[in-house]
Amino acid sequence: MRRRRSGGPLWLSAAALLLLLGGCRIGMSDDVHPPPRAGAWSIDYMGPPGHVQMADLAAVSATEAWAVTEERGAADSWKPGLLRLRDGRWSAVQIPAQLRGQPWLRLAAAGPRSVWLYPDAWGGVPPQKTGDMPSGSWERSSALRWDGARWHQVPLDFPPVDLDVVSQDDAWALDASGAARQWDGTRWRTVPLPARGIDIEARAADDVWVAGDKTFDDRPKQPAAVHWDGSGWQLTRLRRYQAPYDAKVVDNGSVLWRISANSAGEAWALGVHSVVDGRDEGREEPREVDERILLHWSGTRWQPVPEPPRSFRDKTYGQAVPDGTGGMLLGAWAYRTAEGTYFRIDAPPKTEGWQETGLPPLQRRWLTMEEADVIPGTHTILAAADLVGHNSMTQPAVIRLTLDAPQRSLLE
Repeated sequence: MRRRRSGGPLWLSAAALLLLLGGCRIGMSDDVHPPPRAGAWSIDYMGPPGHVQMADLAAVSATEAWAVTEERGAADSWKPGLLRLRDGRWSAVQIPAQLRGQPWLRLAAAGPRSVWLYPDAWGGVPPQKTGDMPSGSWERSSALRWDGARWHQVPLDFPPVDLDVVSQDDAWALDASGAARQWDGTRWRTVPLPARGIDIEARAADDVWVAGDKTFDDRPKQPAAVHWDGSGWQLTRLRRYQAPYDAKVVDNGSVLWRISANSAGEAWALGVHSVVDGRDEGREEPREVDERILLHWSGTRWQPVPEPPRSFRDKTYGQAVPDGTGGMLLGAWAYRTAEGTYFRIDAPPKTEGWQETGLPPLQRRWLTMEEADVIPGTHTILAAADLVGHNSMTQPAVIRLTLDAPQRSLLE
């Protein structure tokens, strides 16, 4: 429901994007023994093939969810759409007039009576694709808050890049400069951050996390994770990321662009350390070396999580979705248990996944996951996804994952 940078380099290479963005084809057809299975995606909703793609999703209760779509028009224009799940059925919902002209919309929610729909200042391009904050002019707009019966207009005097909700009168946002804003039910106030914010997760009035980066005079830009305890921000301690000692550095920097909290004492952060290495004089272009960052907060400190087993090394880290048991979905295809063991997630029927479907090439399709959210009170995950065919024809979809139980029996 996010989601997921100013004056910086375009850090992420095309190769890094394949590693970082959610759910493309895995390419495991040569695996004789794929990892154990933790579950499989099923399709909850699928739109007609064409030029509509999924953009965001928020699960607000065991029986209700919202999703945003984007439809490509002429001259790369975009038109948003809104879907709602009620009584087991997804149906289109009209977007209120105040936001109908906005090409990019996103969702945030704290329950069925506090659903926010807001314009996305990223312009539909998430931060992990650019490394930069959005720039350019901002036309003053509004967000909309659903109270369970109707929409209420919330004025915005800043371009929001991310927003999360604690309650009906408590919401947090990040603006295009990386500053934090808090809504108290009446107005927005600026709450200065000790770092530049890119992603925000608000769990309670005294439990808000922000991921981003921090600039220093004497070393490259470093990742930052900042916590709000109800009275002030604490910049937590992270390791320093440096270029290899033998690199001829053209560019070097690190960033956290996603943070997910499972409880007051547990959180996960995703990011990348990118180095542009010009030491190979025989190359026409400098070599880009990207190191994925996956960190775990145990309540007192951040610790790096070891690389997944070899069979998972080419998996994507675009999402980190705690499931409420200590486990976590990483991207579309990998599940990590609380004990640190990895299991595979199988693709929906007739979709390429760990192993090829065997369908003729013209009938094959691949899944890209855009956003995922745990259904409150359950361990089931809903995700906004696109099913892409051989000719790039896209079908917007909502997919559902109910993990196989008991997980522990697979570890013995």
